[in-house]
Amino acid sequence: ILNWMKMIEVGEGDLTTESVAPYALHSSGRLVMQNDALFSGRTIIEKLLETAGKQLQIDWQCAEGEELKANATIFEFSGNGAEMLKVRRLIEWLAGSLSGLATATHNTVNVLDGFGKKLVAGIAISPIFEEMERLAFTTGGGQMPFHGLADRIYLTQNHLAYAGNPAKVIAAVSNELGEVRKKIRIETECNNPAQFEELNQLDCDVIHLVGFNHEQLSTVFEQSNPNRKPIVHFETLADFRPEYANYFFRYAAIEELHRTRHYLPARLIVSSTTKE
Repeated sequence: ILNWMKMIEVGEGDLTTESVAPYALHSSGRLVMQNDALFSGRTIIEKLLETAGKQLQIDWQCAEGEELKANATIFEFSGNGAEMLKVRRLIEWLAGSLSGLATATHNTVNVLDGFGKKLVAGIAISPIFEEMERLAFTTGGGQMPFHGLADRIYLTQNHLAYAGNPAKVIAAVSNELGEVRKKIRIETECNNPAQFEELNQLDCDVIHLVGFNHEQLSTVFEQSNPNRKPIVHFETLADFRPEYANYFFRYAAIEELHRTRHYLPARLIVSSTTKE
């Protein structure tokens, strides 16, 4: 993914940097986080800079998950300044985007903890940037126990419409898995109390309540009898109500965390240059 991003960002070369100096310049500087933040992205930025090799020396001033004050230095660098300048925008974007998500996740975790609930990843995860998002989300204290589509069965209403009624589909999935069924969870998404009632009687490990309003959640937890603790998906943290603390679920997903860009600006500053 990083190679793809560099190919788009740099292409055949950084025309600006190559034009302003006909030879390599030894430079030094730093990357600064401009707001209070929970820093995330170190391993990904390190991977991005691997291709520079010994041309750049990076001196990290903070660790993954460290709380930074505004204007704190993330890392200092020295070496071939052109290598740093050509990926400057990517470094700033990675540090700002991942730290922003980690910070927002951390704040959400703290609120939910006060009600005895844990934060789990929602269904709105960015498909291509999932691994980057995983780092920031888990750094902030959220849980993302899956990798892509290969390690669990996740049945949406579209799957059920495609393959048949829930009882038929879940029975077919269990039969297909055979002995592996003991290791792979079957998770099913539902969008209203009637669907929940049907799924609640079937052999699925987790039921995700997605798109439920307050009245529908009240119906499920006050009038129904969930066999297993569902995972409740909220659009925003503001949709979570204090009375939900006593409802029979442990994990909540906040979709807004994945859909909104929680960007906290980071800035690369070149402080000095000399001829190589």
